[in-house]
Amino acid sequence: MKNRMQDLDFEQTVAFDKVQDYEFTRRAAQRFRQVVSLDSFEDEDADVIFHYLYKEMELVSFGDHLKRYIYERAELEEPFSEVPQEVYRDIILDSFKETFTPKSMNPTTTKLSALVNNWLNQASVKRETVFLLGFGLRMTAEDVSDFLTRVLKEQDFDFHNPEEVIYWYCYSTQQGYYKAEELKKKYEALVPVEVENTQVLCGSNLCLDTEEKLIAYLARLKSKRVDPISEKSQAFQEFTKLLYHAKQIIAGLYQHDEEEKGGDKVWTAERITPSDVEKVICSGIPINKMGNLKKMSASILAKHFSQKRFSRQRITNILNHKLPVERFDLITLEFFIVSQEMEDDDPFNRYKHFLDEIQSILLRCGMGEIYIVNPYECFLLMCLLTDCPLAVFAEIWEKSYEEGEAES
Repeated sequence: MKNRMQDLDFEQTVAFDKVQDYEFTRRAAQRFRQVVSLDSFEDEDADVIFHYLYKEMELVSFGDHLKRYIYERAELEEPFSEVPQEVYRDIILDSFKETFTPKSMNPTTTKLSALVNNWLNQASVKRETVFLLGFGLRMTAEDVSDFLTRVLKEQDFDFHNPEEVIYWYCYSTQQGYYKAEELKKKYEALVPVEVENTQVLCGSNLCLDTEEKLIAYLARLKSKRVDPISEKSQAFQEFTKLLYHAKQIIAGLYQHDEEEKGGDKVWTAERITPSDVEKVICSGIPINKMGNLKKMSASILAKHFSQKRFSRQRITNILNHKLPVERFDLITLEFFIVSQEMEDDDPFNRYKHFLDEIQSILLRCGMGEIYIVNPYECFLLMCLLTDCPLAVFAEIWEKSYEEGEAES
């Protein structure tokens, strides 16, 4: 296994869109290859993966990255470690005032000063906060891209999302928040321009350097745009398909247990509930007295996994169209399916099969490729290269809560 891991060019699984993305993405890919090639990886896989995630993986908190960005932009002269937080707060407040940027994209009674202090202390923030800061701090499109990919460890600008296309255009042309709001209203009034399904909307040759080109692109995008939480959305369709497949597998596991104990109950996918799915996929996460998964904050890997778990509440909310399907949901379900259906296969083949399948799914949903810099996605890839992926997945979750309790 070790030699095969060294032969595999992990960097080919990552798209390098920009020069500045290349170094840290390549570094993550190289470190990934080194970890799965260790002699101890086969015998102590869960310990090796846990150690890498918790002790070695590069994690810069959002607040620290924001401070570093302001420090460099403002050309502050005193040593970075000696700059008090109030300095950063005042710079942000002044900049928001100068750019006429509101304190939030949604109604809030919280004062801007309190929000700014929160941003400067946060391990992570929502995507829309990065977009807001992009306007408030007069960031370039490259700066915002850097925050999305390097700090949030999420995909870059989504050119299938009209809002994100508009934001990108405004950062690129150095226009403010209210220009973005004006363009969003224009988008709402646009008449969709039908395009053939085979026609690629965005690619490396996309050029939106004028408002006319932007509006023309948005009109074509509108003909294909579907509400991400509706049944018509591609992501929702992929999710329900994967969820049903996962339920079939779980029904098979339950049926096997039923027959072993001599019972006569017949298990089918239709009988499997979101609670059953949670119980199997989240088996390593302890539950509280109420029967719910323990809070994510109790896990020592909470920052790494961005507060996401495949809970029954999350599944139910997606099915009831209260939450949009995210890449996390699709990746987790595909991981579970491959881990079970290819449990006895060669780990290398299992890994390659997973990548082929999930990249196609993400592409169909207009989502970015698997991103090896994202700790959760890196974690799943490492699990797939072990002999028992789901067992290792559960063991690391369990370990993260035990370590969390030991530290508290």
